[in-house]
Amino acid sequence: MVLPVTLILGVATIVPILWAIYISFTEYGVFQQAPVFSGLKNFEEVLGDSGFKLSLRLTALWSTLKTSIEILLSFLIALRLRKATKLSKASLILLGVGWFIPSFITVSGWRALVQGYGGYSLFNIVLGTEIDITLNAFQAFTSSLFVSIWLSLPLSTMIILGMLGRVSKELDDVMKIDGTGDIYTSSILFGEIRFLLIPYFFFQLARSMKEFTSVFLMTGNGPLLPEGFTPNTLTGSTTFLGIALFRKFSSVKDYGLLSAYAVFVGGFSLIWILGALFSRGDVPKRHRHVLFLSSAAHVFLGLFTGLNLLLLPVILGYSILPLIIPRFRKTFRLLVGTLLIYEVLITILGVVQRGVSGIVPATLLSVPLILFSLRYRFPIIDFTIPGWLKRTLMVLCLIPTALVVIYILVLSFAADSDIMPSLSEMTLANFGRVISDGLMSNILNTIIIAFWASLILLMAGIPFSYLFSQRKSMLVKGLASIILFGSLYTGMHTLLPMYFVFDKLRLTDSLFGIGIVVCIQSLPLTIILLAEFFSSVPRELREVSLLEGLSGTGYLVKILIPLSLPVIGGLLVYVMVSSFSSFSTPLILLNSQELMPFSLRIFSYVGEVRSYYTSWNLFGAASVIGVVPLLIFFRSSLRLIYSSNLRDQGIEYD
Repeated sequence: MVLPVTLILGVATIVPILWAIYISFTEYGVFQQAPVFSGLKNFEEVLGDSGFKLSLRLTALWSTLKTSIEILLSFLIALRLRKATKLSKASLILLGVGWFIPSFITVSGWRALVQGYGGYSLFNIVLGTEIDITLNAFQAFTSSLFVSIWLSLPLSTMIILGMLGRVSKELDDVMKIDGTGDIYTSSILFGEIRFLLIPYFFFQLARSMKEFTSVFLMTGNGPLLPEGFTPNTLTGSTTFLGIALFRKFSSVKDYGLLSAYAVFVGGFSLIWILGALFSRGDVPKRHRHVLFLSSAAHVFLGLFTGLNLLLLPVILGYSILPLIIPRFRKTFRLLVGTLLIYEVLITILGVVQRGVSGIVPATLLSVPLILFSLRYRFPIIDFTIPGWLKRTLMVLCLIPTALVVIYILVLSFAADSDIMPSLSEMTLANFGRVISDGLMSNILNTIIIAFWASLILLMAGIPFSYLFSQRKSMLVKGLASIILFGSLYTGMHTLLPMYFVFDKLRLTDSLFGIGIVVCIQSLPLTIILLAEFFSSVPRELREVSLLEGLSGTGYLVKILIPLSLPVIGGLLVYVMVSSFSSFSTPLILLNSQELMPFSLRIFSYVGEVRSYYTSWNLFGAASVIGVVPLLIFFRSSLRLIYSSNLRDQGIEYD
């Protein structure tokens, strides 16, 4: 039961990471037969890359802004939708359309709407603006930020709604009787779910550090910054770490040097992941871990980007203050708060003086991490927002989803180079053109990827989930930890080493290889859902099965799997959506035109942001056709998701 998971983990996660670490100490050119040990030469070159340091600063700023705004908006929307009315359900469905449609479609739709052809766009024509994300650095940064937040809102809103579902109805009644205002009500509800919401915030922060697809498709590198003209890395306003690595994959001819860059990005990601994990701890252990991590982050990231001597008191303070927690709690909180204010002021001063180069990445992690860890209480000015304003804000949150979906649909009937189609010029010819281009073959390739991913997931995920629910041995716990950690850690910095491992195993240019990666991405959710379900099945069923002579495998196959069909059905929907949404993996691993999946076909029509061959009409037609299989699969899977098996067996499934 452990073997299938161990094999795919080794191939797709463990071996690539170990390979990258090993190769980073070598010189391994494209035409070399074997790597040659070179010591720390590659790391010295990375440390001297000022453009890459600038990319880290931009990534830290962007991910902090993105996650903060995303969680705040999702929390407010969830508060509005937590009452199960018909209007709230309809709003949630409309919000969820943005998640269901693959991101490479919706992001490209936003680019068509905002950028069009070199700034000649429907958005600029209607509003009279002059937005051009290829020329204006600030516009590129904010547009990528907006689109990424919009993509993340549905999932975060649904997760926070689930958290709020744990709040007792009696508390709502008490707040209603007391007449609490909106702000105070929000504060109380935040307090009820903060033990879940705060770790979720930091997990999302760690994930956003590795974001690639939405930024790459919307703005690419972004307009080059004045300080971004460096010998090793050209850095634009949206050249975040994932994009910087992808560019190096296309240009750097030394695998050892490329691996050194990947190792550094992995180290940066690890710091943010540790912050997310430490935020789940109990006091006073949480305080100690958070402060020591903040101090270490300042040292590690400071040695890379340049250590600000004015922050030395912060580093020393965060290292020493945990020692006084048991005896001087009030003094401890006061001193830590003082250091936080000092750290923020020094960072603001650096940004004012040096712009983007003055950003301190460690501060963007340590300040929210310590604030949420110590949970300082701030005075609340309570007031109630007028009902019309709340309804207006809710509509404003939903309009972008409807707008971009309708615009993509209209583009599918447009003539060539027409970003504002008129009713008299609409045509069905675009659908015939994309079909003649081989679109159906591309969709079939994606379905094959989904088939392989589903098959591998069922063969590996179900047995391991059953074992995880029954026996918590060190081996099982270790593998589960690697799977869950991998979901946070993996990104472009692991995808590039994976390419070389897959190349050795002849899994590049293979739909089966893409299926393995999609399976790995779906494993954490599979284990969490199935293991929890298997644990909830009454033990009486197992005792009856033993009397009937069923082995553990027989009990799993004949009883547990039929009962878990609703969960499996939901997971298969998730795998199907993930397969259609997969973009960066086939972009790296596939070279053959015959194996091109649906995502890369869409990319061939829109290209990168500075492309001169963008065909928005063909993009719209291909997108409309490509979403149809998803809708059909979703509709047919409802039979599994709403199966009556559980009710028949006396087990409730919600």
